[in-house]
Amino acid sequence: MPQFTPSLATRLALVVLSGLLTYPAIKLDSILTPDNYPPIFSWWMILHGLSFGALVMVPFVSARSYRGLRIAALIATSITSYYLAIEFSSLDDFAILTERVQFIIAGTTGAILVALATRFIAPLRIRTAYWYFIVLAGLVGGIIFSFTIEICFWEKCNAWWQVLPYTAGWIIWQGLVLLAMHFGTQRDSPSRSGIEIAESTR
Repeated sequence: MPQFTPSLATRLALVVLSGLLTYPAIKLDSILTPDNYPPIFSWWMILHGLSFGALVMVPFVSARSYRGLRIAALIATSITSYYLAIEFSSLDDFAILTERVQFIIAGTTGAILVALATRFIAPLRIRTAYWYFIVLAGLVGGIIFSFTIEICFWEKCNAWWQVLPYTAGWIIWQGLVLLAMHFGTQRDSPSRSGIEIAESTR
């Protein structure tokens, strides 16, 4: 399977595409009844996680071995991370907190989970700053998302233009997480030989 190493501009374009796909995810979820839901995840969660995993996390895969399995694992982890982040922020311990704070907790938790998965599954050679960047991205992205989602929560979004603020919130969160992973990753030094680089990506 050929290796796909997009530029940062291409990665950001994929983030925008991933964010725009939240609209069909919302529409599908509103059309289907709970009886048509999968056993664990709702359809919007599956489609959100699928688009983010495939378009944002998968391009970080650097290893040549087991690429297909790594790609499938990242997509599955992306879907699961969305679910776990929301479940964690909804625990009884956080019930006394405002909905805004819960979204911030979910945003930060989700960022950490997808960063962990990408770090070890892709895998990435990271700098210490990787984790600081990720926590900051999740925190800031969660704050911004908590405001954008107030404008139009998915049950209230009946037209494409109404979902734009909600979509923007997802694009910003995903974009910040992408930038954190991108700039927290070590770059290959020009002095390294081709053999060394090949060894590091096996």
